Amino acid sequence: MFITFEGLDGSGKSTQAKMLAKWLNEKERRIVLTREPGGWEGGAVLRDMAISGQLKHPWSEAYLFLLDRAEHVAKVIQPSIDKGLDVLCERYHDSTIAYQVWGRGLPGDIFAELAELAAFPRPDVTVLFDLPPDAAVKRAAGRGARDVFESEGVSFMTKIRDGYLSIAENDPGRWVIIDCSSKDANSVFRSLLDELGKRGLF
Repeated sequence: MFITFEGLDGSGKSTQAKMLAKWLNEKERRIVLTREPGGWEGGAVLRDMAISGQLKHPWSEAYLFLLDRAEHVAKVIQPSIDKGLDVLCERYHDSTIAYQVWGRGLPGDIFAELAELAAFPRPDVTVLFDLPPDAAVKRAAGRGARDVFESEGVSFMTKIRDGYLSIAENDPGRWVIIDCSSKDANSVFRSLLDELGKRGLF
């Protein structure tokens, strides 16, 4: 089972990924909980570069995420899938489409072609934790120092959300959308378990 978690910054992806990992561990499932960028040994350097805002060329950011993903797949995701482990990944290729294509305005066909050439494994389910852009910005601000994406503001986050919803609409068999705007973490988690159960994953 390969599940990816997507959503705006502040939507609760990390919390839900950890809660699901704990729940699966209690069910004695063998799992790998990881994230992008930086979810592999040595990847922290790339993560810092990606979210610090030090990159100036618009393609530098995109290339960095693709480099990180290629190594992440080769060193963590694909070997874990091959071993029959459940892989839970916070952010994956859909983040690149939402942020770099919809947010930055880069051409999407290139990313689709590169993902196919690189043989990135397709998630069994991708969960979108949907949150209004203004709420995402407020939550991010409440956490303290903001990264390069969180600093872009509501208009940028609106583009990202539109991107996610469009991707999900075009691939409904893979996507689960959970409204997390007015629910606490436990309520969101119950919705997550219910939706994944409907997909026959448990």
